[in-house]
Amino acid sequence: MIRYLYLMLLLLGGLATGQIYDPEPLDPDPERMARRWVPFRVLDAQKMRTTQPGKPRKPAEALESRQPRADGTVPRRYTRVAVLGYHNFSKDAPVSEMMMRTADFREQMEYIRKEGLTVISMQEFLEWRFGARDLPAKCVLITLDDGWRSVYTEAYPILKEYKYPFTIFLYTDFMSGRGDSMSPTMIREMMKHGATVGSHSVHHYYPSTWEKCADKGELEYTKMIDVELGESRRRLLKAFGPVNTYCYPGGYVTQPMLDRIPSYGYAAAFTVVPGKVTCEENPWMIHRYMVFGNDPSIFKNAMDFRVAEVGKVVSTGSTPGTLPGKTPPPPFPVSPQPGSTVPIEVPEITADLSGVPGINLGSVNMKVSGFGRVPAKMDKATRIISWTPPCRIYMPNISVHLTWTSSDGTSHKAEWSFQVDQGVPVQQ
Repeated sequence: MIRYLYLMLLLLGGLATGQIYDPEPLDPDPERMARRWVPFRVLDAQKMRTTQPGKPRKPAEALESRQPRADGTVPRRYTRVAVLGYHNFSKDAPVSEMMMRTADFREQMEYIRKEGLTVISMQEFLEWRFGARDLPAKCVLITLDDGWRSVYTEAYPILKEYKYPFTIFLYTDFMSGRGDSMSPTMIREMMKHGATVGSHSVHHYYPSTWEKCADKGELEYTKMIDVELGESRRRLLKAFGPVNTYCYPGGYVTQPMLDRIPSYGYAAAFTVVPGKVTCEENPWMIHRYMVFGNDPSIFKNAMDFRVAEVGKVVSTGSTPGTLPGKTPPPPFPVSPQPGSTVPIEVPEITADLSGVPGINLGSVNMKVSGFGRVPAKMDKATRIISWTPPCRIYMPNISVHLTWTSSDGTSHKAEWSFQVDQGVPVQQ
């Protein structure tokens, strides 16, 4: 019911009318555009922790040890950041993807404390990403989407108790203080105790709304981008001060958005694609673990820092996304084909199971490296299971894992992997 009410609120929002936000001229170098805001212009108005830029790095740093220094920091390339994303909270409501039990959230924050992980502010994250700060090897960045009132009533007291900094990604049509939304007064209070504000658009449109607008032509689509990404920042800037980050609603991002977002004054943007963040992360496609209330494995995976600093899995020594060399190919047609190389914009991952005898179609599950279990769709007429990534893939290796059971209860598994070539042009 909450989700349906939420959807209705979004649909009733409508596209804002009036003067379209006029961005700065586009800078073709996103790194240079983002650096304009770090570290001196990415400042927290509520006296968040800040530092001066780090000392110029010497070429000899390439030989430095990954062992922590006296202050607990390591060279930038040895730090991994787990960015956590949350939505709504309740003490007793049924859990769902968006709804987390307050007690579970407290347990997760306590786990972070017991494990000795460093919770960093958005300020510190940006300074590290753009070369002005070193951090400990294992860090956590906490983000909360939308602006639900329960963030203030349920999550905020816990975050304040643990003295954890956090970022609230707000969409501006949902901060009136009425119903389930937070008020600007609540937000300002949290900013005095560790909160940073980021933009989550104006209306939080679903992909179908974006696609309908795109069908109207490039001009209308550009206007919509300017409102949702540009105007949202302007409104938040006026209400709360510096706003330097954006979070794509639902993780929906297109190339026109990526082309224009540097011009609005942001330093970075966050997705919903899970994965540890390195200092070489694309600043406009930052990985984030969306922690669902009904799936504790996501938080568990986010807290697993066994991915070594050189990009290899400590437990096995294998490169993430690859399979052992003797892994047999699937006994049915799949796409992309095993061992093939594809551009970063993968159209679809499919498996044709029409020739598999006795398969229980309801038992088929698909997992994709870097994404975990994915909401693949099964066409019962053709017996083809398919899934389209929500955004471009920036990992060099991707493995796909299918499991199912047959009518006699026997379990089966098929796996394959393919490569993602960053240099292969995206098909227009």
